[in-house]
Amino acid sequence: MARTPLSWSNAQMRLIVTGIEQCNRAFPTDNARFLDGVIDEIRAVTGRLYGAKTYARLIDAVPASMTVTRRPSVTTIQKAVERAQALAPAPLPTDESASAAPAFDVHTLRRAVEPVVRDALGPVHELLAQLVATRSSSDNEVGALSAGDQTLHARLTQTALEDAHARVRRIEEDNGRLRRDLGQAEARASIAETRIAQLLEELHTAIAESANGARALGKVAEQLRGTEQFLKLQNDSVRLQATSEADALRRHVKQLQERVDHLILDNDQYRRALTKHPGRSGQPG
Repeated sequence: MARTPLSWSNAQMRLIVTGIEQCNRAFPTDNARFLDGVIDEIRAVTGRLYGAKTYARLIDAVPASMTVTRRPSVTTIQKAVERAQALAPAPLPTDESASAAPAFDVHTLRRAVEPVVRDALGPVHELLAQLVATRSSSDNEVGALSAGDQTLHARLTQTALEDAHARVRRIEEDNGRLRRDLGQAEARASIAETRIAQLLEELHTAIAESANGARALGKVAEQLRGTEQFLKLQNDSVRLQATSEADALRRHVKQLQERVDHLILDNDQYRRALTKHPGRSGQPG
């Protein structure tokens, strides 16, 4: 009977990809700890262990934008799987004597002890990883992706594309709010300029009609001119600042759009590859 192909939901794929990226950042040079962390993160998401080839497929399918470039061999991954199996929770006894025993979470104990065991066996794992790498360099050769890997990679690319679209939409909304604020500020500045011009016109008319208090009115006119200049400078400063922020947001939107276009091209390439080989299916891990 044929085995059912492995599949994960979009939410699970996001958690798996995020976990792989976090492990890559936490252990940039230690493959053993990286793989132990990846297996632990995937088991936390899916609740089960997989074969070495499945973990290799998941690592290979991480989008290039996340800069996870390491490609451990299947032999190295298998050793990490064996370590995880050795530390996996054992089934509790089902006989009558088990009911009297206190409840004990083996998985919790494993999570607490695992860092200590890794630190103690770290040098040994490093040496073994170097030996395996020298003997099985052919396992690291890059070959053509199977149809299952292409499907998985396409799903990951689609997920990254959806996230990029969401970020672009949020930036466009922020840009729209900024434009509205800029329009309101310009309207207020225009009203202020109109009002100042009216005041100056009325003042000049009053000065022309009456010679009394000419000096006092002249001083008031100078004060109003200073106020007008100050308001104009303030308006220019606000306008320049708003324009600068709008330009920065437009550049950001353009960068994200270029990234979205790149992801769309990658997605189209993988879809065309899947269309050319519709009969092929990925091997389960």
